[in-house]
Amino acid sequence: MSDPTANPAEIWKRIAGFWDKHLGEGNDFQLELIMPATDRLLALKPGQRVLDIACGNGNYSRRMARQGARVIAFDVAETFIERARQHTRKDDGEIDYHVIDATNEAQMLSLGESTFDAAVCSMAMFDLPTLAPLLRATRRLLKPAGRLVFSLAHPCFSSNNSRRTAELINENGKVEQVFGVHIREYLTETADLSHGILHQPEPHVMYHRPLSAIFRECFAAGFIIDGFEEPAFPPKSSANAFSWEKRPNIPPAVVIRARPAR
Repeated sequence: MSDPTANPAEIWKRIAGFWDKHLGEGNDFQLELIMPATDRLLALKPGQRVLDIACGNGNYSRRMARQGARVIAFDVAETFIERARQHTRKDDGEIDYHVIDATNEAQMLSLGESTFDAAVCSMAMFDLPTLAPLLRATRRLLKPAGRLVFSLAHPCFSSNNSRRTAELINENGKVEQVFGVHIREYLTETADLSHGILHQPEPHVMYHRPLSAIFRECFAAGFIIDGFEEPAFPPKSSANAFSWEKRPNIPPAVVIRARPAR
């Protein structure tokens, strides 16, 4: 049996159509948590040139372009790029899509060194077997005053090593429902098969890294960290017992801003 971690990009090429169908212009996770926090940390200005790394079906590329940014977007999966082009309308703004591997430094650098005001990598770094090529290339692609904003499933609370728990506690004459997260392991870096969307055709590979490892890669590539958000869903009484709305004080994601060190 072949090892899926040997070429994880091939899996994304096969499941990209399924993900596009279910994401559209953004699911609740993107629209309520990731995109607003990314918008705040990115602080785009009209006319700025922005790189969207591992753009998927391009929904955030279109959001940025509608804000007036000039967007260059790429993904390793041709199907994602095909769908992104199909979804993009003339009034969405200026977007140029490419098929590029985010783990291939030379391919990324072909986009032009020191030409980008900002770069975004939305919920994709944990799909990559290595971060060093992406971070080194992005550092060189950005202008000296540029910034990189990236988001991740929270490596402590939302990983294959965590479990959402629901308990009914009867103590001291009081019955209470308690919803939490059980953490089995955090510091060990792992590569595991995972389903980001229920019933996806096949699992993809998710690379778990603690925040210390992610920051270490950023520092090694010449970045400093100067922005950090942990967005969480507001409480919702009607939510499923295992949904994040039942855990409003536990963030399922992190959004981080890095800048080139001077």
